[in-house]
Amino acid sequence: MDWLPGIFALIVAAAGWYYLFYSQAAMRLQGVEQTAQNRSRIRLRRVGGLVILLLAAAFYAMFVMLRRERFAAAGVLLLIVMVLMGAVMVLGLIDLRFTHRMRGSPRPRPRERAPEDAKSRERKG
Repeated sequence: MDWLPGIFALIVAAAGWYYLFYSQAAMRLQGVEQTAQNRSRIRLRRVGGLVILLLAAAFYAMFVMLRRERFAAAGVLLLIVMVLMGAVMVLGLIDLRFTHRMRGSPRPRPRERAPEDAKSRERKG
């Protein structure tokens, strides 16, 4: 089972690489959102891809340190993995915030009922 952390880290690194260099989702929004906000979203997603790449490297390094029984280094790397995972979550939430702004704050409003007139009350009763 020594190969499992390496394969997992490779898959995570491939996802980060794709997100960093090949993801076109933010560029497709150029016609919909403001130019400055779209540039910020593109930069944000590229930073997210870089953080995912760093996460994969830190995860693999942590398991190598555990295998070599260097527990102090593995503990530090575990902390780094947790911080990077938190950073990915924060970047995702910022991206959601951009989407929320782009859509114009779509909050479902409660339906307003039309006041019943005398004729509709007579039909019911």
